[in-house]
Amino acid sequence: MRSIYWVRDDLRLHDNLSLSAFAERSHEGVCVWMPSKSFLRARPKRRIFILQSLKTFTDDIASLGGKLLLLESDLPEFINQNQVKQVFYTEAVTYEEQQEEQALQTKTKAKLISIQQNSLLADADLPFKIQNLPEVFTNYRKIVEAQVSVRSTVLAPKKLPVAWELKSVREFQIDSLFDFHPHIQPGEKAGLARIQEYFWQLDRLRVYKETRDGMLDWNESSKLSPWLSIGALSPREIYRQIKIYEDERGANESTYWLYFELLWRDYFRLVAQKKGSELFTQKTIPNLSLEQQHERFKRWCSAKTGDDFVDANMNELNRTGWMSNRGRQNVASYLAKTLQVSWQWGASYFEEQLIDYDPCSNWGNWAYLAGVGQDPRNRVFNTQLQAAKYDAGGVYRRKWS
Repeated sequence: MRSIYWVRDDLRLHDNLSLSAFAERSHEGVCVWMPSKSFLRARPKRRIFILQSLKTFTDDIASLGGKLLLLESDLPEFINQNQVKQVFYTEAVTYEEQQEEQALQTKTKAKLISIQQNSLLADADLPFKIQNLPEVFTNYRKIVEAQVSVRSTVLAPKKLPVAWELKSVREFQIDSLFDFHPHIQPGEKAGLARIQEYFWQLDRLRVYKETRDGMLDWNESSKLSPWLSIGALSPREIYRQIKIYEDERGANESTYWLYFELLWRDYFRLVAQKKGSELFTQKTIPNLSLEQQHERFKRWCSAKTGDDFVDANMNELNRTGWMSNRGRQNVASYLAKTLQVSWQWGASYFEEQLIDYDPCSNWGNWAYLAGVGQDPRNRVFNTQLQAAKYDAGGVYRRKWS
C-alpha cells in the first residue's frame, strides 16, 4: 500500500512510533515535510536550525533505504496526485497545527493514522480526561507521579519502505545555510550527543538544580530544549537516560528536577490541548493606547528599554536565537507587567526568534507570567533584584550590552 510519513516536529529515528508504524505497514512510501505557518514566520536562526536538522534527517532516512522530500506544494494536493492511501504522522495539540490535520481530512480520501508521542507521558495513561486537567501544575504533578508510569522507548526501524517513482515534485528552496549558534548543532545525533556530554562526560546532571539558573556558562543547564522542540530528541529517551544515570551514579534532587521540568513541558502541552485557540487569545487589559504599546514594544524588541538586565537578555536573543529560562521570565514579566504591553506580542516575537521555540511551552509560559494562564497569580519580577541575584558582578550584562 502506498503511504507517506508526514514529518512534523519529530525529526528522529529513535523512539518514533509514527515512523515505526509507517515502516511496518507500508508497501511503498516516502517521508514528506512541508513548511508550516510557524516555520514561515520564523527569523533566520530558528529557520536555519530546522532546515539543517532536516538535512541531517534526510541522510538518516536514506541510511534506512527511505526518501525524505522537502516539498513546497500543498500536502493534500501531493497526496491526491500520488494516490496515497495512508498518511502516518505525529499528532499535534495546538490550534494551527490541528487545522492542518483537518485540511487533510476534508481534502483527501487517504486514511489518516495519527500517533501521540512527543510528550513524556501518554495521554491514554492519564487518570483524568483533558477537560478535567488540574488548573495548577502542582496538583497535576502529584496525580501523575502517584499514578502514571513513563512508557518504554521503542527502537528505530531497521528499514523504511522504498519510494515509488515520483514525478515533477516542487522542492522547497533552502536559503544559504550558516552557523546559527556556537553551541548548538543540528539533528538527532547532536541531540543524543548532548545528553552524553551533559549527563556522562561532564557529569552536570548531578548539580542541575543548583546551576540551572546560570546565564553565562553554557553547561549550567542541560540545553536539551532545541532538540526537544523539533522532536530530534524524545522526552522518553531523556527520562530513560536519567534513570540509567540514577542507577549508576545516584539519584538526588537534581536528577529529579530534570524529570520535573519534563512534567512541566507535558503540562503545558495538555493546557494547549484543553484550551485550543483560547490559549492564544486570553487578554489582559493594558491602560495604554495601541500607539503607546507599539512604541514600548519596539524598544523591548530592540533592547532599548533602559533596563540593563532586560536589554542584555534581549540582545542575546536577537544575536543568537537563545535566552536562558531565567532571562525569559524576566523579559516576559517586564513586557507584560512593567511596560503594560500585550503579552501576545512578546510570545509572537519569541516564536520568530527562539531556536528552541515550542508552541505549548512558549504560549503557556507567557500566559502564566502575564497572569491569564494557569494559576493566575499576579507575578511581577523586579528585574534589578533579579540581576543582583543572578548577575551580581554584571559580567552577563557587560557581555550582552
